[in-house]
Amino acid sequence: MNIDMIISLRSPECTNQILPRSIKLPLQGNAEYEKRLRFLHPIFENFSLTIQDILEDSEARRICMWLYAKADTAAGEYLNEYVWILQFDESGKRIISQKEYVDTAMQKEFYPKLQAASRTQAKKD
Repeated sequence: MNIDMIISLRSPECTNQILPRSIKLPLQGNAEYEKRLRFLHPIFENFSLTIQDILEDSEARRICMWLYAKADTAAGEYLNEYVWILQFDESGKRIISQKEYVDTAMQKEFYPKLQAASRTQAKKD
């Protein structure tokens, strides 16, 4: 994952909202989003996204993608689904807003395992 490239595609005012709102995560600007990516990058090895479906509205400068995610972690294979809604600036080159819907059922099951595996790994180191 090239984090510098990801951030370069975002406008300076770009926001990232992780949804649904029931998980109560705050709206993130670029600095918070980059910090999150840099924290997660070493945890999720071989991270990849595969587009399952994409809807484009060039007039509104919006893209909606249904994505499958896959990675290797200390807790085993990570498999997840996302829906991203990206809004672009007038040039169509930079993202000004990202809404990221996550699979909350998967997160409730997987993240406790990941935390436990991370604690076990930290004790070994």
